[in-house]
Amino acid sequence: MKYFILGILLMLYYSPLSAQTATPEIPNASYNDIAAVFPDPTSPTGAVIIYNPTICQNIGAACGFFRVHEHGHVALGHHLNPHIHPFQREFDADRFAATYAAPNEVFTAWQFFVSGWSSPNIAVYDTPANRAKRVCAFAKQINNWIGPTHAC
Repeated sequence: MKYFILGILLMLYYSPLSAQTATPEIPNASYNDIAAVFPDPTSPTGAVIIYNPTICQNIGAACGFFRVHEHGHVALGHHLNPHIHPFQREFDADRFAATYAAPNEVFTAWQFFVSGWSSPNIAVYDTPANRAKRVCAFAKQINNWIGPTHAC
């Protein structure tokens, strides 16, 4: 029985959601983007997430999607493996966020992308329209989609 409980505890500790609770989030109103992961050897996960609370206030629930997206980078070990192609890292982090963010955060991020907002770095993030379709499809796969059924 004690091995069963130990196994459950280890599974929870190493689950993607544990990265969300173990990685510190630091608000920084002078940061010039929504959020990003930075290495930090003092953090339990070896990283911290810096986010701009002013931008987050302006984009509403979509900020939750982007913060979970950054936690996805940590949970997937992207900060430890620089050899993963940047497009693949962002693709994986979008899938993570579409899976673990609240449905209203996913939908609000989708609206953000549909309206043409995203990073100008299309080589890494793809076009806003394609990113919207991808996030919608990921969320639909795991029943985390509350938007229009024809969206993706």
